[in-house]
Amino acid sequence: MTGHFPPEPGGVQTFTWELVRRLPADRLLVVAAAWPGAAEFDAGLDFPVVRRHGYLLFRGLRRLVAEHRVHAGWIPAAAPFAMYAPLVKAAGVKRLIASTHGQELGWFQAAPTRAAMRAAARTFDALTYLTEPGRAEIADALGDRTRLVQLAGAVDALRFRPGLDGTAIRRRHGLGDGPVVVSVSRLVRRKGHDRLLDAWPEVVRRHPDARLVIVGEGPMRRRLTDQAARAAPGTVTLTGPVSAADLPLCYAAADAFVLPCRDERRGLQVEGLGLSVLEASAAGLPVVVGRSGGSPESVIDGSTGTVIDAADPRELARTLNGLLDDPRGARLMGEAGRRWVCDTWSWDRAASRLASLLRGSPADAAKPAEPAVRRERRLQDAARRVSPTWDSENY
Repeated sequence: MTGHFPPEPGGVQTFTWELVRRLPADRLLVVAAAWPGAAEFDAGLDFPVVRRHGYLLFRGLRRLVAEHRVHAGWIPAAAPFAMYAPLVKAAGVKRLIASTHGQELGWFQAAPTRAAMRAAARTFDALTYLTEPGRAEIADALGDRTRLVQLAGAVDALRFRPGLDGTAIRRRHGLGDGPVVVSVSRLVRRKGHDRLLDAWPEVVRRHPDARLVIVGEGPMRRRLTDQAARAAPGTVTLTGPVSAADLPLCYAAADAFVLPCRDERRGLQVEGLGLSVLEASAAGLPVVVGRSGGSPESVIDGSTGTVIDAADPRELARTLNGLLDDPRGARLMGEAGRRWVCDTWSWDRAASRLASLLRGSPADAAKPAEPAVRRERRLQDAARRVSPTWDSENY
């Protein structure tokens, strides 16, 4: 039961989709929020999706639970949808798992939302977290009320890989032949693009042919567009949302990646992990990541990239200039990132863990209903039929 499901774009949406589509389709029911293009998207799936308007996800749950003989449920984003947890249990669901991302960590910081999460936590059979810092904060807030289990996102290392041709992206945005730095995320304050644009003129002074590409959509887009035009005219491109097919090519067109995230609202808004960081590493790019919440978990600092205080434009400029000054060192970082992602971050392993949690037995992992390669190809074809644009929450 989720308010974050394709064709709606976003990081939590990606997290939900990549795990759900690896569960056995003949034992799966999705209750999701309505979204433009959802009917066409759902028609290509091999499991039923019930859409609800206005996030009224709990409507008709008792009937759905009985009709589909639902035993276990998953709420992929505990804030705010864990508030439905008592209704889900009352509808007849025996076992309930919920997941946390960056937003939930903020909820645990404020007294009213912390109290709400504590009350909901009594209903969960397990609550999942992305990173160890997140687990510590949740455990501090909840005590021993709920079993905590790690369930992190991952990356498709076949889709995001070195060797793709980014020439078309460079040509489309007039990036030239100089070094390109890319940032991929939802355009909200905690992602830190305003500080990145404060730092960018210093990068251009040292590397006049450098270009910055910011991929994504969000409430900060207009402000960032105006800031870029003032700070370094002609050197910054804000693409808006891009197609799923073009996203890997955006990484391929770049020489380095930056996610300048920072804590916002006195720690109420923090980064959960940063899927786009993992995608960039899978594509073979060195990464620069701001220190916020669980973001350091997406980098091996000094090996696959660098973790910095991205609220300081001087440190941002110094780090980016260092990468552009040393192309060989940057390339080695990217190669290390690719190896690390392939070895560590697997959607299949994460889906098996989720299936085990839903079944209530660590040894009982999900098995796909058909060969994985064939199912992967068919589901990707279904997704392409609606050509959703991409825009990450980067939890």
